[in-house]
Amino acid sequence: MKFKQLKDRLWFNIFIRIAAIFAVFVLVLCLSNVSFLVSFFSLKEKNLLREQLENVSSLDFDDTDTVITRLSEINEKYNFDIEIYNSSGMILYTTHGSQMMDYFSLKNDKFVMTHEEMTPTRTENLPDGVVFQTAVRKFDQTEYLLCRKQVNSNIFAEVRVQKQLISNSASIANEFIIIISSVCFVISIIWVFVFARQFSKPITEMNDTTKDMAKLNFERKLYVTRTDEIGQLAGSVNELSSSLKTALDDLKETNARLRSEIEMERQLDVMRRGFVANVSHELKTPISIISGYAEGLKLNVNAESKEEYCNTIIEESRRMNRLVLSILELSRYESGQIPLNRSDFDISAMCGESLRRIFAGKDIETENCVPEGTFINADPVQTEQVLKSYLENAASHTPEGGKVWTESSLSDDGTVRISVFNTGSHVDEEIMPQIWQSFFRGDKSHKRESSRFGLGLSIVTAIMKLHGKKCGVYNTDCGVCFWFETDKANPQEPDSTDSGAVGQNG
Repeated sequence: MKFKQLKDRLWFNIFIRIAAIFAVFVLVLCLSNVSFLVSFFSLKEKNLLREQLENVSSLDFDDTDTVITRLSEINEKYNFDIEIYNSSGMILYTTHGSQMMDYFSLKNDKFVMTHEEMTPTRTENLPDGVVFQTAVRKFDQTEYLLCRKQVNSNIFAEVRVQKQLISNSASIANEFIIIISSVCFVISIIWVFVFARQFSKPITEMNDTTKDMAKLNFERKLYVTRTDEIGQLAGSVNELSSSLKTALDDLKETNARLRSEIEMERQLDVMRRGFVANVSHELKTPISIISGYAEGLKLNVNAESKEEYCNTIIEESRRMNRLVLSILELSRYESGQIPLNRSDFDISAMCGESLRRIFAGKDIETENCVPEGTFINADPVQTEQVLKSYLENAASHTPEGGKVWTESSLSDDGTVRISVFNTGSHVDEEIMPQIWQSFFRGDKSHKRESSRFGLGLSIVTAIMKLHGKKCGVYNTDCGVCFWFETDKANPQEPDSTDSGAVGQNG
């Protein structure tokens, strides 16, 4: 990984900063030891010298055993040299050499030792009579730190230590501290590295998660195992992600529904305008004819034309009445004003009766291929309306000598499909979705037939929506097939009421 990439890593920045702090700490510690440790040791030794001088001054120098014992203890514990001497310079007690202590213990006064004066290089007099001196012994130039005090008018006590011992102790301590600090620094660097990686890992994961959230991807979740602030933050990020996902899904669903409603409203608006235009077109011609023929009657046309004018007005009035009734029927179906009265009945009988009635007197072959006893569950009146629309549409588009027949099929889910086939020309694939719209006619001639307004298939669509079923059309090898689906009847015999309804509508 390149250094530039490392600089952008959170764990690397944490590692560098904490490691720098440790490095500065170790450096300051080492420099402090080198610069101040000898002075610190000297100060500590001065305090100890003064403390032991006070202990020595409080002794009863006539009690030789006690003095020797106490001086020996101080010498062994602190490595201090102690001398007790009088105003004449004769040493009464000294720890300089253990054999001398034995000599004093015998109270032998035949051997006389004289206190050795040192050459002072620095002197410090304290208010309580204590004198601190840094002095050099003459015969070997050894430097001492000593503390002296006059105990009474004739006795002096002196406690001293070699300064070289202080320097050696300070050097050893300094070397030890440097080694320990270096080891601790290496260990701390390793610990900081591990800590930085572990500390930055959840933050890095949260950063990746929030980046996905910014891209509206809420699938990534954080695995939370901590209970501290970082763990709480990770939990809050997960909650935020879930809340945003829920809000986004709701928003998408709302937008989709809104787009669907807008599109439906747009289509309804287009259909509404088309419906008004088609109704206006269908009514314009008969109204014009009626108006013209009525004016002719007003002008007292001859007797031969008068009857023709009256018959034309009556025919056009009936045509407008059928158009209005068809529009009202379609409106009632689409608005759900016509109730759905389901019952079980034989669709085969209805198909046979409808074929005979609609194709009577036409040079078109018909055949009912729906097996007898094919019972379905639906509204008989509305089903007959669907079948009538299909058969009338087939009669209009089947050439003379052609054939129209009905078939049925049963699916695994209990749905019965009724199909109406007719020979003739195919329906253009591009206009198949349009044939179910109101006032749509497959032919472009716009012939004014007495019974066709282009509303039949629109009524079929409305009826199928009431039943919650599907309908459709497709081209066959020899013509066209219109179909609709319905439920299979319950396994029981139909009652007489159903048969009566079928017979009545037939």
